[in-house]
Amino acid sequence: MSRFAVYCDWITTVRKCLDGDPPPGHLATFHLQKGPIRFPLAGIEHSTRVALFYRELLAEVDRSRLQDKRKELYREFQHRVISAHVAVDSLVSMGTIGKVSKLREPLAQLQGALDAMTELKAYDDKHPVRWYEVFPAEDIQFHLSPGDLWLHFKLESVRPCLVFLVRLLRQVLPNCEDIWTECEASLLKKEWIRQFILDSPDLPEDADLARPLMWNDWVAHQAQLHK
Repeated sequence: MSRFAVYCDWITTVRKCLDGDPPPGHLATFHLQKGPIRFPLAGIEHSTRVALFYRELLAEVDRSRLQDKRKELYREFQHRVISAHVAVDSLVSMGTIGKVSKLREPLAQLQGALDAMTELKAYDDKHPVRWYEVFPAEDIQFHLSPGDLWLHFKLESVRPCLVFLVRLLRQVLPNCEDIWTECEASLLKKEWIRQFILDSPDLPEDADLARPLMWNDWVAHQAQLHK
C-alpha cells in the first residue's frame, strides 16, 4: 500500500487487538498469532545499525535552519523508531521463543513514531518549509521546491520504519502473508518515493466519502475475493 494513513490504521487496530479488544466485526479472517514466535525476528535490523542510520539524518536536520518545531518532531520520530528496535533487541536477550504479546512495546514505540510524523506533517501543512530552512546557499539551483525536498527527506526517513512495522505485523498476523509481501515489495521499489503518499490519518468528519481505502476495508475486500 502506498498511503501513510493506512499504516497508521493498521498499527492502531493491531495494538487494540493485542490488548484484548475484539477486531472489527467485518474482518472475518482477522486472526492474531496463537503460537510462539522465534527470535531474532527475520529481517529486523539491530538497533545499533538503525541508530547509525538515523544519527546521520539527524545530523543533517541539526545542521539545517529548519524551524525548531520541525527539528523537535523529527527528533521524536527517530528516537521512537530506535527505541522500537531496542525493545526488539531486548526480547532476543530473553530467549529464542516468546509470545506475540511481547511485541506490544516495540509496536507502541512505532506508533509513537508515526504519531510524531503525523504531527510533523500537520505542522508543515500549516507552516510550509522555506528555502532558507533547507539550504542556506541561495545560489544553489534545484529542480524541486523546498517543500518537495523536505518531503523526500521525510519519506526516506520513514521508509525503514514502515518496513520494520510490516515485518512485525507479519509476526502478529501470519494469515495476512500476501498483504505483507505486497507491502514490503512496494516499500522496497526504487520508484517508491514517487508513489507513496504521506497523508494524514486524522481526516475531518465530513471527509468520509473521499477518504482513502483503509486497511480494515482492504482486508474485508480480500476476504470477499477469497470466499
